[in-house]
Amino acid sequence: MSGTGSATGTGTATASGTATATGPTGPTGTPTGVPSSTASAPVSTVQTASDSWTPQGQLANAVPIDTVVNADKSLTATYPKGAPVGHALTIKLQAVRNPSGKLVVHFYADNQSGQKISLMMGMFGNASAVDDQGNGLQLEEMDSAWTLQDNSDGDGDMIPGQPLHGDIVIDAPANGSTFNMYWAQAVGNGVGGSVTGIILIRDIPIS
Repeated sequence: MSGTGSATGTGTATASGTATATGPTGPTGTPTGVPSSTASAPVSTVQTASDSWTPQGQLANAVPIDTVVNADKSLTATYPKGAPVGHALTIKLQAVRNPSGKLVVHFYADNQSGQKISLMMGMFGNASAVDDQGNGLQLEEMDSAWTLQDNSDGDGDMIPGQPLHGDIVIDAPANGSTFNMYWAQAVGNGVGGSVTGIILIRDIPIS
């Protein structure tokens, strides 16, 4: 992408600019891009004895999804859980650690669920990332490797038949071979038509 505009809907911030996402953080993390409407209710997390991140608070109530790790170390998630192909939201993520120490994530999402879905990313988006111990990872929407385009309807909803795809860039975790992504306001009609259900994708492999 080019220019210095801002992100709306399912699109992202442009590859150049100066704005930084703000929002709740993980226990020791950085702002992760949850919209200001949820900033007053930060998500809490804890670690188990095995140092594996356990979602708490809002994230403990994420909508049920199906996930599968593919042979190429990509991960495919579908919602609603158990929905057949062609009748679900499909999200595919493949993360590669680049020489600069960031994750370049090949991203593809297609909404055939028949439900209102919003997967906003970028400086005004609702996407967040944490490492495998719950520490916040910054979405680097100003990185030139970020190529995700805005195919939304202008209100943030994914349009059936218009997949959202491109590369996003995230600060790579210092340790571990997986990370997690979530969208705090993604599914379902809430007050005023807003989307409220949380989509959380766990244990995304890092190549």
